[in-house]
Amino acid sequence: MAGAIGLGIETAIALAVGLALGALPVARAIVLPGAWVAARQVLRVGVALLGARLTLAAVLTGGAAALVGALIIVAVGLAGGLWLARRLALPGRLGLLIAVGMAICGNSAILALAPVVRADDRETTYAVSTITIFGLIAVLALPIVGHALGLTDGAFGTWAGLSVNDTAQVVATGYAYSAPAGDVATIVKLTRNLAIAPVLLGAVLLIPGAQGPVPTRVAIGRAVPWFVVGFVVLAAFRSLGLLDVEVPWGASLADTLSATATWLILIALAGVGASADLRATIGIGPRPIVLGLGMWLVILVLGLALATLLGASVYDGLR
Repeated sequence: MAGAIGLGIETAIALAVGLALGALPVARAIVLPGAWVAARQVLRVGVALLGARLTLAAVLTGGAAALVGALIIVAVGLAGGLWLARRLALPGRLGLLIAVGMAICGNSAILALAPVVRADDRETTYAVSTITIFGLIAVLALPIVGHALGLTDGAFGTWAGLSVNDTAQVVATGYAYSAPAGDVATIVKLTRNLAIAPVLLGAVLLIPGAQGPVPTRVAIGRAVPWFVVGFVVLAAFRSLGLLDVEVPWGASLADTLSATATWLILIALAGVGASADLRATIGIGPRPIVLGLGMWLVILVLGLALATLLGASVYDGLR
């Protein structure tokens, strides 16, 4: 992984290519169906395969240290975001979608919550567009800021995992800094993603008009992302030595899965860029952008403070 994605130039190129294609109407019409698949399903497979890089002990130890930071970020982000949404007089469902997306796991949280709170397509699109803007900025800017601040791999990876919105953007930001920072960012982000479970339950119980009980299979799928389960399972296989077998081309199965994850994530990043309709953000008005910007800045600053305190613990847990 380090050789393929550690320098960061590949992540920037993949994202830039996707954005360029998405900005051209003719090209966008051709690539959009595949871009949506890449940005979602291909990404999830890639993240799951990253589990082959780590042992289960490392995942559990690093995740335990990350849990403290994730809980603080999610709690402050949700409380502050909902307060600011009310002050900006944003429609309740739109404000809730943006707040949850910024605080927890970006587009995944928005798409999981939207049907529960009966958000319409326009509200969902506005929320996704708002989240996308700040996530793309983070991918390009945070590695530069991190190097300027002289952050360690552990501190930067923790910062990225706590502060960047969508899973693809977190992985890209972390590995753009270094391979160890990418490992840390992935663990922190997957820990943060699990907060969607209590949020979905709270929405059903507390929000008037929210969708009532859903089938158990659907509820579990929304609350516990399958790629998180896959990540942990592969880490367990690595711990048991089941991925140390040599494949016909000479590498170990673990190295092969890790390299495959690299390419899938680069493809997913191109899909994220191509599916990001930046022109659509012009029509959403200033208030959603103000909400997103306010939350983004608070989470960035708080995330950096927490990263300086917890980054070494997360990093040491993964060694």
